[in-house]
Amino acid sequence: MANNSPVLASVTIQINKYEPYKVANGKNDATFFVASDDIDMEDLQRYRQETKTECLIAINTTNKNYDCVELADNVISCSPDEVQLVMQAFQLLHSGSGFIGMDWNEVKWAISSGRNIEFLHGMASGENCVALACEQLIPKLKNLSSNYPITNMMINIYADISFGCEQQDFIIKQIDKNLMVKDATTFYQLSFFDEFADWKSGERGCCVCMFLIYDDKSNDSLIKHI
Repeated sequence: MANNSPVLASVTIQINKYEPYKVANGKNDATFFVASDDIDMEDLQRYRQETKTECLIAINTTNKNYDCVELADNVISCSPDEVQLVMQAFQLLHSGSGFIGMDWNEVKWAISSGRNIEFLHGMASGENCVALACEQLIPKLKNLSSNYPITNMMINIYADISFGCEQQDFIIKQIDKNLMVKDATTFYQLSFFDEFADWKSGERGCCVCMFLIYDDKSNDSLIKHI
């Protein structure tokens, strides 16, 4: 089931990344931290309390079960070079910057269905950027890190201004064709960028980011394939 809601207004959502001994600066709706053995768990808890963080999200770039991950409400698995993109894509899910998107309550609802989340993306520039981005993404969809059910999906598409309904339909069909899910709700965000990581102003580009939320009851051993 897909949920494609036009974004009419944006409520400012505060999302920050935790760093050791970071000073709190107001309330955080969500706080990210990169899991490692170096995380001071007491300091992380201190920062969460001081910022009144609603959603504490760990980013795990390895197969290791870090103690600090136990403090997190959600754990996003990704490769080390995807950390910045994970935070950016999550922030833009509810930014109100796109024609299609989610509000913060929908994001919270989506991630509440499962603690473990897998992040995938495909990105390309040039004349055939949409097809090439999908070509990057499809092998990852066929080699997921978990066999457990996907409860919800959040898909964030970045594209240049030439991107249209035909290209969006192509992406959706490619995902549907290569990822078999049952009873999962899918949310979409579409944002236009004149420039992005893989393309410059005046060039064509497309980036498809996916957050796959797994069944919380059975997915207690998510291992990211890198």
